[in-house]
Amino acid sequence: MPEAHEGLQGRLGSRAVRRSAGILATTLFLMQAMTPAAQEVTEPALKAAFLYHFARFTTWPADGLSSPSAPMTMCVLGDQAVGAALAQAVKHRQVAGHAIRVVQLGAGESAGACQVLYLSGLPAARIAGVVATVREVPVLTVSDSATFLKAGGIAQFHFQKGQLRFVLAADAASRAGLQLSSRILILSKKPTENP
Repeated sequence: MPEAHEGLQGRLGSRAVRRSAGILATTLFLMQAMTPAAQEVTEPALKAAFLYHFARFTTWPADGLSSPSAPMTMCVLGDQAVGAALAQAVKHRQVAGHAIRVVQLGAGESAGACQVLYLSGLPAARIAGVVATVREVPVLTVSDSATFLKAGGIAQFHFQKGQLRFVLAADAASRAGLQLSSRILILSKKPTENP
């Protein structure tokens, strides 16, 4: 019986060692692969990645898209660099089974067909006006404007200690018929909060 116990313990020990070695190797590979990329990330690319992940962690009402096979439309108004980075970031990706298309809105174009709307580089009054038109429509509004949440927006970017952070307004999301995942709400940090 002791021999059987030692054999089992040896096999379990070998599995644990192999598993630990595998985890270590994977971690080292990922760290090595991510280091150069992290150094090359631009602000527009980082914002684009956040926009994609905001969409992944948001639930739209059943009628939030024109049809079950319709693409999710992510719109950008005012920041062409983020629009280009977003188009690159979402290429060949999906959100909740929907292909994604990126639209760079021009002056005067309606944001009503957008599921995600990023506004940047615009006067605060213009941003407030656009947000007012989609306030009660299932559109996830995002901006880096300092007055965005006061204007009724849902997600606001800000920099804190050199890192891009965001604040989410769950009440504004609910008013728009959107549900934000608790997994993203927990990451929301106000500019005055400690990281």
